[in-house]
Amino acid sequence: MSIPPRKVIKGCRVKIPATTTNFGPGFDTFGAALSLYNVITVEKTSEAHSSVHHPMVVETLKEFEKRTSRPCPLIKWSVKSQIPQARGLGSSATIRLGLLAGINALEDSPLKNDEILDCAIELEGHPDNVRPAFQGGFILCSPQKAFRCRIDSKVFFIAFVPQIEISTQLSRKILPEEVKLKDAVENIQRASMIAVCFFKKQYKDLPGLFVDHFHEPYRLKYIPYWEELKKAALGAGALGFYLSGSGSTLMSITYGDPTEVVQALKKQSTKLAIEGDILVLKPDNHGIRLSTF
Repeated sequence: MSIPPRKVIKGCRVKIPATTTNFGPGFDTFGAALSLYNVITVEKTSEAHSSVHHPMVVETLKEFEKRTSRPCPLIKWSVKSQIPQARGLGSSATIRLGLLAGINALEDSPLKNDEILDCAIELEGHPDNVRPAFQGGFILCSPQKAFRCRIDSKVFFIAFVPQIEISTQLSRKILPEEVKLKDAVENIQRASMIAVCFFKKQYKDLPGLFVDHFHEPYRLKYIPYWEELKKAALGAGALGFYLSGSGSTLMSITYGDPTEVVQALKKQSTKLAIEGDILVLKPDNHGIRLSTF
Protein backbone atom coordinates (compact mmCIF):
# COMPACT_ATOMS: atom_id res chain seq x y z
CA MET A 1 0.00 0.00 0.00
CA SER A 2 1.48 3.35 -1.00
CA ILE A 3 1.67 6.15 1.53
CA PRO A 4 0.10 9.40 0.25
CA PRO A 5 2.53 12.30 0.09
CA ARG A 6 2.46 14.65 3.05
CA LYS A 7 0.73 17.95 2.35
CA VAL A 8 3.18 20.80 1.98
CA ILE A 9 1.98 23.89 3.85
CA LYS A 10 2.90 27.06 1.98
CA GLY A 11 0.99 29.55 4.08
CA CYS A 12 -1.39 30.13 6.93
CA ARG A 13 -4.27 32.49 7.67
CA VAL A 14 -5.00 33.34 11.28
CA LYS A 15 -8.19 35.18 12.25
CA ILE A 16 -8.01 36.76 15.69
CA PRO A 17 -10.66 38.76 17.57
CA ALA A 18 -10.26 42.17 19.09
CA THR A 19 -10.37 42.39 22.86
CA THR A 20 -11.59 44.76 25.50
CA THR A 21 -9.86 44.79 28.88
CA ASN A 22 -9.91 46.17 32.41
CA PHE A 23 -13.72 46.65 32.72
CA GLY A 24 -12.93 49.53 35.06
CA PRO A 25 -11.48 48.03 38.28
CA GLY A 26 -10.17 44.79 36.70
CA PHE A 27 -6.85 46.36 35.66
CA ASP A 28 -4.54 43.89 33.84
CA THR A 29 -6.89 41.08 34.94
CA PHE A 30 -10.15 41.08 32.94
CA GLY A 31 -10.49 40.67 29.19
CA ALA A 32 -13.12 39.66 26.65
CA ALA A 33 -13.03 38.80 22.95
CA LEU A 34 -15.17 40.79 20.51
CA SER A 35 -16.65 40.28 17.03
CA LEU A 36 -14.06 42.47 15.30
CA TYR A 37 -11.09 40.81 13.64
CA ASN A 38 -7.62 41.03 12.18
CA VAL A 39 -6.65 38.33 9.69
CA ILE A 40 -2.90 37.66 9.56
CA THR A 41 -1.54 35.81 6.53
CA VAL A 42 1.92 34.27 6.83
CA GLU A 43 3.60 32.68 3.80
CA LYS A 44 6.93 31.02 3.16
CA THR A 45 9.14 32.79 0.68
CA SER A 46 12.51 32.20 -0.97
CA GLU A 47 14.07 35.51 0.04
CA ALA A 48 13.94 38.01 2.86
CA HIS A 49 10.87 40.20 2.67
CA SER A 50 10.55 43.82 3.79
CA SER A 51 7.40 43.06 5.81
CA VAL A 52 9.47 41.34 8.53
CA HIS A 53 11.48 44.43 9.45
CA HIS A 54 8.85 46.00 11.68
CA PRO A 55 10.24 46.05 15.27
CA MET A 56 7.27 44.11 16.67
CA VAL A 57 7.71 41.45 14.00
CA VAL A 58 11.46 41.18 14.54
CA GLU A 59 10.91 40.80 18.29
CA THR A 60 8.26 38.11 17.75
CA LEU A 61 10.39 36.11 15.30
CA LYS A 62 13.36 36.20 17.68
CA GLU A 63 11.19 34.93 20.53
CA PHE A 64 9.94 32.06 18.35
CA GLU A 65 13.52 31.09 17.51
CA LYS A 66 14.47 31.26 21.17
CA ARG A 67 11.55 29.07 22.25
CA THR A 68 12.02 26.45 19.55
CA SER A 69 15.83 26.51 19.16
CA ARG A 70 15.40 26.63 15.41
CA PRO A 71 15.70 29.41 12.84
CA CYS A 72 12.50 30.90 11.48
CA PRO A 73 11.77 30.23 7.83
CA LEU A 74 11.89 33.14 5.40
CA ILE A 75 8.41 34.59 5.39
CA LYS A 76 6.26 37.43 4.19
CA TRP A 77 3.19 38.50 6.10
CA SER A 78 0.23 40.79 5.73
CA VAL A 79 -2.77 41.84 7.77
CA LYS A 80 -6.36 42.47 6.75
CA SER A 81 -7.31 44.80 9.53
CA GLN A 82 -10.64 45.69 11.10
CA ILE A 83 -9.23 46.56 14.53
CA PRO A 84 -8.16 50.20 15.02
CA GLN A 85 -4.58 50.57 16.24
CA ALA A 86 -3.68 52.24 19.54
CA ARG A 87 -7.32 52.42 20.65
CA GLY A 88 -7.37 49.89 23.49
CA LEU A 89 -8.82 47.01 21.43
CA GLY A 90 -5.86 44.62 21.46
CA SER A 91 -4.48 45.21 17.97
CA SER A 92 -0.85 44.46 18.92
CA ALA A 93 -1.84 41.19 20.60
CA THR A 94 -3.52 40.02 17.39
CA ILE A 95 -0.35 40.69 15.38
CA ARG A 96 1.86 38.79 17.81
CA LEU A 97 -0.55 35.86 18.11
CA GLY A 98 -1.12 35.74 14.36
CA LEU A 99 2.58 35.64 13.59
CA LEU A 100 3.35 33.06 16.29
CA ALA A 101 0.47 30.76 15.36
CA GLY A 102 1.14 31.14 11.64
CA ILE A 103 4.86 30.43 11.77
CA ASN A 104 4.25 27.61 14.21
CA ALA A 105 1.88 25.96 11.71
CA LEU A 106 4.38 26.43 8.87
CA GLU A 107 7.05 24.75 10.99
CA ASP A 108 4.93 21.68 11.85
CA SER A 109 3.82 23.02 15.26
CA PRO A 110 6.88 22.79 17.53
CA LEU A 111 5.04 24.95 20.10
CA LYS A 112 1.92 23.75 21.92
CA ASN A 113 -0.99 26.11 22.47
CA ASP A 114 0.09 26.92 26.04
CA GLU A 115 3.58 27.75 24.79
CA ILE A 116 2.22 30.09 22.12
CA LEU A 117 0.18 31.81 24.82
CA ASP A 118 3.15 32.12 27.17
CA CYS A 119 5.29 33.53 24.38
CA ALA A 120 2.72 36.14 23.37
CA ILE A 121 2.08 37.15 26.99
CA GLU A 122 5.80 37.69 27.58
CA LEU A 123 6.04 39.83 24.46
CA GLU A 124 2.93 41.88 25.33
CA GLY A 125 3.92 42.26 28.98
CA HIS A 126 0.44 41.45 30.35
CA PRO A 127 -2.08 38.65 29.69
CA ASP A 128 -5.44 40.40 29.55
CA ASN A 129 -5.48 40.99 25.77
CA VAL A 130 -3.66 37.81 24.75
CA ARG A 131 -5.75 35.20 26.55
CA PRO A 132 -9.22 36.26 25.37
CA ALA A 133 -7.93 36.79 21.82
CA PHE A 134 -6.62 33.22 21.86
CA GLN A 135 -9.40 31.50 23.82
CA GLY A 136 -12.47 33.69 23.32
CA GLY A 137 -15.06 34.55 25.96
CA PHE A 138 -14.53 36.44 29.22
CA ILE A 139 -11.20 35.82 30.92
CA LEU A 140 -10.08 36.38 34.51
CA CYS A 141 -6.32 35.99 34.37
CA SER A 142 -2.84 36.31 35.74
CA PRO A 143 0.30 35.62 33.66
CA GLN A 144 0.36 31.99 34.88
CA LYS A 145 -3.32 31.04 35.26
CA ALA A 146 -6.72 31.93 33.85
CA PHE A 147 -10.39 31.18 34.30
CA ARG A 148 -12.72 31.47 31.34
CA CYS A 149 -16.46 31.60 30.76
CA ARG A 150 -18.65 32.06 27.73
CA ILE A 151 -20.52 35.33 27.35
CA ASP A 152 -24.25 35.27 26.66
CA SER A 153 -25.17 36.19 23.08
CA LYS A 154 -27.57 38.87 24.39
CA VAL A 155 -24.63 40.91 25.71
CA PHE A 156 -23.56 43.79 23.45
CA PHE A 157 -20.39 45.85 23.61
CA ILE A 158 -20.84 49.35 22.18
CA ALA A 159 -17.47 50.91 21.43
CA PHE A 160 -17.07 54.63 20.87
CA VAL A 161 -13.75 54.86 19.02
CA PRO A 162 -12.47 58.45 18.80
CA GLN A 163 -9.91 59.63 16.26
CA ILE A 164 -7.18 60.11 18.85
CA GLU A 165 -4.62 57.36 19.45
CA ILE A 166 -3.21 56.52 22.88
CA SER A 167 0.05 54.59 23.10
CA THR A 168 -0.14 51.74 25.62
CA GLN A 169 3.50 52.28 26.58
CA LEU A 170 3.01 55.96 27.30
CA SER A 171 -0.32 55.45 29.05
CA ARG A 172 1.28 53.00 31.48
CA LYS A 173 4.05 55.46 32.36
CA ILE A 174 1.58 57.97 33.79
CA LEU A 175 0.17 55.50 36.32
CA PRO A 176 1.19 55.84 39.99
CA GLU A 177 3.51 53.33 41.65
CA GLU A 178 1.26 53.14 44.73
CA VAL A 179 -2.44 53.53 45.52
CA LYS A 180 -4.29 54.22 48.74
CA LEU A 181 -5.45 51.21 50.76
CA LYS A 182 -9.07 52.40 50.65
CA ASP A 183 -8.93 52.70 46.87
CA ALA A 184 -7.35 49.26 46.50
CA VAL A 185 -10.03 47.64 48.68
CA GLU A 186 -12.83 49.27 46.70
CA ASN A 187 -11.28 48.12 43.42
CA ILE A 188 -10.99 44.54 44.69
CA GLN A 189 -14.61 44.57 45.87
CA ARG A 190 -16.00 45.81 42.56
CA ALA A 191 -13.73 43.67 40.39
CA SER A 192 -14.71 40.54 42.33
CA MET A 193 -18.38 41.32 41.78
CA ILE A 194 -17.89 41.91 38.04
CA ALA A 195 -16.22 38.50 37.73
CA VAL A 196 -19.12 36.83 39.57
CA CYS A 197 -21.65 38.58 37.32
CA PHE A 198 -19.96 37.24 34.19
CA PHE A 199 -19.34 33.73 35.44
CA LYS A 200 -22.89 33.39 36.82
CA LYS A 201 -24.37 35.34 33.88
CA GLN A 202 -25.98 37.82 36.26
CA TYR A 203 -25.36 40.73 33.91
CA LYS A 204 -28.19 42.83 35.29
CA ASP A 205 -26.24 43.13 38.55
CA LEU A 206 -23.36 44.94 36.79
CA PRO A 207 -24.51 48.58 37.19
CA GLY A 208 -22.39 50.59 39.60
CA LEU A 209 -19.41 48.19 39.53
CA PHE A 210 -17.22 49.85 36.89
CA VAL A 211 -15.73 52.65 39.02
CA ASP A 212 -11.92 52.43 39.06
CA HIS A 213 -9.14 54.01 41.14
CA PHE A 214 -6.09 52.31 39.59
CA HIS A 215 -5.80 53.67 36.06
CA GLU A 216 -8.80 55.57 34.73
CA PRO A 217 -8.40 58.74 36.85
CA TYR A 218 -4.94 59.25 35.32
CA ARG A 219 -5.67 58.23 31.73
CA LEU A 220 -8.94 60.11 31.46
CA LYS A 221 -7.12 63.44 31.69
CA TYR A 222 -6.49 62.95 27.98
CA ILE A 223 -10.17 62.23 27.22
CA PRO A 224 -12.03 65.37 28.36
CA TYR A 225 -15.41 64.25 26.99
CA TRP A 226 -15.49 61.08 29.15
CA GLU A 227 -18.07 62.31 31.68
CA GLU A 228 -20.55 63.53 29.05
CA LEU A 229 -20.48 60.30 27.07
CA LYS A 230 -20.61 58.19 30.22
CA LYS A 231 -23.67 60.06 31.45
CA ALA A 232 -25.35 59.64 28.06
CA ALA A 233 -24.67 55.89 27.86
CA LEU A 234 -25.72 55.09 31.43
CA GLY A 235 -28.76 57.32 31.10
CA ALA A 236 -29.83 55.30 28.05
CA GLY A 237 -29.62 52.03 29.99
CA ALA A 238 -26.04 50.83 29.66
CA LEU A 239 -25.02 48.38 32.39
CA GLY A 240 -21.51 49.79 32.50
CA PHE A 241 -19.16 52.29 30.88
CA TYR A 242 -15.35 52.11 31.00
CA LEU A 243 -12.09 52.88 29.25
CA SER A 244 -11.19 49.90 27.08
CA GLY A 245 -7.57 48.94 27.70
CA SER A 246 -5.48 52.10 27.85
CA GLY A 247 -7.93 53.88 25.53
CA SER A 248 -8.94 55.84 23.67
CA THR A 249 -11.99 53.61 23.08
CA LEU A 250 -14.86 54.13 25.51
CA MET A 251 -16.90 50.97 26.01
CA SER A 252 -20.53 50.51 27.02
CA ILE A 253 -22.18 47.18 27.85
CA THR A 254 -25.85 46.30 27.42
CA TYR A 255 -27.90 43.17 27.88
CA GLY A 256 -30.38 43.12 25.05
CA ASP A 257 -31.12 45.76 22.42
CA PRO A 258 -28.29 48.35 22.31
CA THR A 259 -30.18 50.84 20.11
CA GLU A 260 -30.93 53.43 22.80
CA VAL A 261 -27.31 53.51 23.99
CA VAL A 262 -26.06 53.86 20.39
CA GLN A 263 -28.46 56.74 19.73
CA ALA A 264 -27.50 58.48 22.98
CA LEU A 265 -23.79 58.26 22.15
CA LYS A 266 -24.39 59.55 18.62
CA LYS A 267 -26.43 62.47 19.90
CA GLN A 268 -23.94 63.44 22.61
CA SER A 269 -20.82 63.06 20.44
CA THR A 270 -22.45 65.19 17.72
CA LYS A 271 -23.37 67.83 20.29
CA LEU A 272 -19.77 67.91 21.55
CA ALA A 273 -18.37 67.80 17.99
CA ILE A 274 -16.30 64.68 18.77
CA GLU A 275 -15.21 62.69 15.75
CA GLY A 276 -15.37 58.95 16.22
CA ASP A 277 -16.95 55.67 15.17
CA ILE A 278 -19.55 53.72 17.11
CA LEU A 279 -19.14 49.95 16.77
CA VAL A 280 -21.83 47.58 18.00
CA LEU A 281 -20.03 44.33 18.81
CA LYS A 282 -20.99 40.88 20.03
CA PRO A 283 -18.85 38.67 22.25
CA ASP A 284 -16.61 36.17 20.48
CA ASN A 285 -16.58 32.86 22.37
CA HIS A 286 -14.33 31.05 19.89
CA GLY A 287 -11.02 32.91 19.87
CA ILE A 288 -8.27 32.29 17.33
CA ARG A 289 -9.06 30.52 14.05
CA LEU A 290 -6.36 29.07 11.80
CA SER A 291 -6.36 27.63 8.30
CA THR A 292 -3.46 26.51 6.10
CA PHE A 293 -2.99 26.48 2.34
